[in-house]
Amino acid sequence: MTQDAASPKVTAAPSYPMERVSPIDPPPPLALLRSGPAASRITMWDGSPVWLVTAHPHVRAVLGDRRFTAVTSAPGFPMMTTTSVLVRDKPHTASFIRMDDPDHSRLRSMLTRDFLHGRAEAMRPVLREHLDEMLGRLTAGERPVDLVRGLTIPVPSRVIALLFGVSDEQRELIENRAGILIDRGYRPEQVAAARDELDGLLREVVEERMRMSEPGEDLLSRLVTDQVRTGKLTVEEMVPMCRLLLVAGHGTTTSQASLSLLSLVTDRDLADTLAKDPELLPKAVEELLRYHSIVQNGLARAALEDVQLGDVTIRAGEGVVVSLSAGNRDASVFPDPDTLDPTRDARRHLAFGHGIHQCLGQWLAKVELEEMLAAVLRWMPGARLAVPFADLDFRHEVSSYGLGALPVTW
Repeated sequence: MTQDAASPKVTAAPSYPMERVSPIDPPPPLALLRSGPAASRITMWDGSPVWLVTAHPHVRAVLGDRRFTAVTSAPGFPMMTTTSVLVRDKPHTASFIRMDDPDHSRLRSMLTRDFLHGRAEAMRPVLREHLDEMLGRLTAGERPVDLVRGLTIPVPSRVIALLFGVSDEQRELIENRAGILIDRGYRPEQVAAARDELDGLLREVVEERMRMSEPGEDLLSRLVTDQVRTGKLTVEEMVPMCRLLLVAGHGTTTSQASLSLLSLVTDRDLADTLAKDPELLPKAVEELLRYHSIVQNGLARAALEDVQLGDVTIRAGEGVVVSLSAGNRDASVFPDPDTLDPTRDARRHLAFGHGIHQCLGQWLAKVELEEMLAAVLRWMPGARLAVPFADLDFRHEVSSYGLGALPVTW
């Protein structure tokens, strides 16, 4: 099974009733833990004991405290899956998201200018043009259509292609291998092979730029010109950096977009509200990010020294897992948290993490989500599910929870 596996064939297009749905509510025990100590002891899949943090203020405290490390080789660092052990086994292939300062800030700062709010907004017209092209083709064909294969996969893919300046053939090869890295359905050795192959492909692209006398204006060309050729960045550092941008920028946006569109086509109140007042889209996207916390397995950290977290002392060398989904449903921060409210001010959500490792591409992701929602409202008024909700293909096996297909009609 891969990111690019064929979607289920959909034939009939009956009208299924709209309903408010919450397909990825955090498990009820997590809500109970929020009312207890600041952290609770749990046992991981490999038998190792770690601390689990579920309340919004404590999640922010851990992610914002540099006494908790993101380096996977640190003593006590929780391994979230069997394949994540590979990162520990090959630390030289780690991206800066798995580093602490000063290395983290040195590498991240090389990309910051490319992901500022203004840069993301500048891509909006081009993105809107691509969306109109895609949805023009989709709506001209037979109904129903699959919004995952027709929209939420190709849109982030095109954005990555624009950023990287790669050909369609290169993009498809890179996208295929990157999809394997977030799919827990693969064996560890398959993931390792896909990662090595992806790194080889990215190295070829980087070396191609280095051979050019005048590289283009894309992100990779700028990094080669400003950082690699000046000796500030090595090719060995740049390849994992590019891999991170691919995996984080494509799979997560695809997953979040598929669930956001699911809410749009199953919640008539939401669709009507946004259709009547498109100015609410930015606020609605923040709320959808809060409500659909796609990182369901949490973020891992390890304590570098003893840390007092509320009423709990976490000792040096102990692992910590913070639950973003539980924090995003904390009623002390978000009243009536299990209700999707597009008028809510949800900007304190944890969907992009917090602290020095907060998602670099959040502004671009929000622009993509806003434009995809707006395009579906524009091209498919009255869009609704074309299959029973129970038949939807939820992707439990990927690291960023989403849908394998979203068949809709209108």
